Amino acid sequence: MEQQDWASATSRTIAAEVRRHRQARGMSAQALADRCAELGITSLPRSVIANLENGRRGNVTFAEVLVLAAALDVPPVVLAFPVGYAATVEYLPGESAPPLDARDWFDGTGRDDDSALALLLQHRQLEQRIRGHYRRIWDTAETGEPDGPEAQAAREVAEELTAQLREVRTEIRARGLVLPPSAGLDVDGD
Repeated sequence: MEQQDWASATSRTIAAEVRRHRQARGMSAQALADRCAELGITSLPRSVIANLENGRRGNVTFAEVLVLAAALDVPPVVLAFPVGYAATVEYLPGESAPPLDARDWFDGTGRDDDSALALLLQHRQLEQRIRGHYRRIWDTAETGEPDGPEAQAAREVAEELTAQLREVRTEIRARGLVLPPSAGLDVDGD
């Protein structure tokens, strides 16, 4: 597909998904326009939304996609890549994939490189895993075996993961990236 055709097709997909999600919520075009205005975008009155959904408006800006998604309470990426509603999407001109794979490409899920995104995703995943192990320790303590083998194993894994998180935080600092807050975990004394 040529670039112009692809851009138009992408806008049509977004428009169809806006309609799908709006109707699924029992929301009128006016209610969606009102919600967009509440979010700070007044360039999406009811008439523009209707024109977009009916194909009379052939383009939608990235900013509009973000606001429409917020107004519809969906992740913006599902407006462009209708996960569960299409077998494939053309996420770039001439490049097709299942919608979930296109979503992963868009948001960087599964990236295995040394980019800032991959490093910060690793940071988030480590934090989540550490919290999960601390929850397991807490749950074990509530059942009466705070020093049992399951709690001890969870403590050991949490300590190993915390050491890994410290290394990731050191790398983030070394690269001059914005360090995420430690989210209540005792790492690096910060």
